[in-house]
Amino acid sequence: MRPSILLLATLIAAGCAARIPNAQTADARISGNAANEAAIETAAFVKGEAAADWHADSQQATITFNSARTTVDAVLKRIALAGYDNEHYLAPDAAYAALPEAAHYLRSMKKAPVASAEAHGHSTAAPDVQTPAAQATADPLAPVFQAYFRLKDALVASDAAQALKAAGELDGALHIVEITALPEQVQAAFKEASTGLMPALHPLTTTKDLASQRKLFAQLTAPMAGLAKASPSSVPVYLAHCPMYQGGADWLSLEKDIKNPFYGSMMLTCGSVKETITK
Repeated sequence: MRPSILLLATLIAAGCAARIPNAQTADARISGNAANEAAIETAAFVKGEAAADWHADSQQATITFNSARTTVDAVLKRIALAGYDNEHYLAPDAAYAALPEAAHYLRSMKKAPVASAEAHGHSTAAPDVQTPAAQATADPLAPVFQAYFRLKDALVASDAAQALKAAGELDGALHIVEITALPEQVQAAFKEASTGLMPALHPLTTTKDLASQRKLFAQLTAPMAGLAKASPSSVPVYLAHCPMYQGGADWLSLEKDIKNPFYGSMMLTCGSVKETITK
C-alpha cells in the first residue's frame, strides 16, 4: 500500500529538517493524539524554512526553523490554524471541528473566551494561548500594542528570555492583522509601520543577548509611535525619552511613571514623558 500523502509529507519534512539553513531549534507543547502526528508535522513543514518532530506521549515537539525567514511563533500559529492547540495559540473551533473524528483530542489548553479589548492598552497581560480570531478584536491593532508593551516590560525587568518571547509575539501579531479591517486612513500607517519595524524586529526574535535586545528595541519605537498616532486609543499612551541611552532613545508606555527599558534597575527612573498620545 502506498503511504498516505500526510505520511509522505512527514517523511519529507523529517529528512529536510537537517537541511534548513540558519537552523535554530525550540521545544513547544502541542496538543493531539497518536492519530495527529503526521498532520501536526505536515502543518509545521515548509521546505527550507521549518520542520517539527512531535511525540504524542509527551505532547512535545522539537521545532527546527530558519531564523532568517521565520519564527517559532509563526510555525505554532500555522499548526493552530490546522486544528491543533499549542502553548502560543488555540486552534479556531472550526479548524478543530474539521479534523477527522479519530483525530479529535482533549482540548486541555482551551480556556473560557476572553472579553475583547476595546483599546490598545486595556490589557497588557493577554494570555499566551490565543486564537487568531480572538486577537482580531474590535481593535485589530490591540494584539500588536499588547505584544510591544510586553516586550518593553520584559526589558524593564532585564528578562532576556521573556523579551525574546514577546518579540516573537509582536512579529506574529503584525502578520495576522487584517489590513482591510482597519479604517481606511489607518491602513497606510500600518503598512508604513510594518515596513519600519521588520529590520529590527526580525533580529529581535532570535537574539537572547539583553544588550542587543535593547539596542534593537530602540528602533521599534518610531514606527510604533507613528501607528499609535494614526490610530489613537481612548487609553493614553505615553511617549517617553531617555537622554542617556545611545545619545537619546524613546519608548512607549501605558504608565506615566518612568520605568526605563534600556537600563532596567540600574537607572529605572531615568527619562521623562515628552508626549501623550490619546483621542
